[in-house]
Amino acid sequence: MSSVEKVVVTVSIDTECDHDSQWVRSNPLAFESITEGLPNRLQPAFESVGAIPTYLLTVEVLENKACVEALKHLDGRYEYGTHLHAAFVEPEKKFYDYAGVDSPDFQCSYAPDIEYQKLRNLTDLFERELGYRPTSFRAGRYGASSESIDSLQRLGYKVDTSVTPHIRWSEPNAVVDFRKAPEQPYFPAEGEIAVAGVYSESRLLEVPVTVKPRLFRDPRWFRPWFATVDQMKEIFRYQLRKHSSQRVLSINMMFHSMEIIEKASPYPQTADEVQRFLDDMQAALQWCADEGASFASLSSLHDLYQPV
Repeated sequence: MSSVEKVVVTVSIDTECDHDSQWVRSNPLAFESITEGLPNRLQPAFESVGAIPTYLLTVEVLENKACVEALKHLDGRYEYGTHLHAAFVEPEKKFYDYAGVDSPDFQCSYAPDIEYQKLRNLTDLFERELGYRPTSFRAGRYGASSESIDSLQRLGYKVDTSVTPHIRWSEPNAVVDFRKAPEQPYFPAEGEIAVAGVYSESRLLEVPVTVKPRLFRDPRWFRPWFATVDQMKEIFRYQLRKHSSQRVLSINMMFHSMEIIEKASPYPQTADEVQRFLDDMQAALQWCADEGASFASLSSLHDLYQPV
C-alpha cells in the first residue's frame, strides 16, 4: 500500500546562451533561447498545462541587457535561480569572451574558498539585475560537492539540483560520483552531497534530477528528447513504485533552454523537431497532472520536505 500523499513535478532548466551542435557556445554569441524561446515557446507551453518552471540563469545571461529585460517581463508563473559555469566567473575567471568556447570545469575542482567566491559573485550579479536573492541552484555539468552545498547554504540557497543518481561524471581535474545518491529529495549529511542526513531547518534540500536506472545501459532521464512520452510515464511509475513509503514524491524534469531553438544544441535541428520536443514535454507534464500530480517551483520543495 502506498503512503504517497502528494506527487510534485518540477521543471528545472539550465538557462544559457545558444550553443552549437558540439555544445560549444555560439559565435557570435546569441541568446535566441532567452529572448524568443522563453516568452514565445517555453513559457506558453508551461502555462498551457499549469507547470511552474525554474529557470537557472548563467552569468552570460545575467550580463546581457536584452536577456535581463526579457526575464523581467516574462509572463506567468516561474522561478529564477542560478547556474554556475565556473570558468566564466571571477575569481580565476578563464574566459572574458564567451563566444565559441566550451566550459569544461567543475566548480568543485576549485579550492573551496574560490568556489564560494564564484558562487557569491554569481549570486550578487543575480541580485543586482533582478532585485532579489536566488534560492535555487544547479552546478554546470553537475560538478558539485559537499563544499558546494556548504557554500550555497552560506549564501541563503534553499535547494540544489546538481545530483544525477546512478551517474558518475568526470573532467580532467575532478570527478563527481552520484551512482549511489538517493533518487528522491533529501537533506545532505554533513560533509556529503550524495548521502542523506538528518533534517535541519537551515540545511539545504537536494532535489535530484529524475532518472531511472537500467541494467547494463545508461540511466534514462525524465526529459524530452532523451525519452519518449511513454518512457517518461514509465519513469514516473517506477519512482512511484520504488518510493511508495514516502509522503511526498518528487519528479524533477531537466533540460536546457537552447534545446527549444533549432540548431542551438546537439538536439532538435529543425523546426519540426523543436515542435516534437515541445509536444512531448507538454504531453508528459499533462499526463502527470491527469495522474494527480501538482506542479511547483524548485525552492518551494524545501518546505514540503520538512518533517511532519
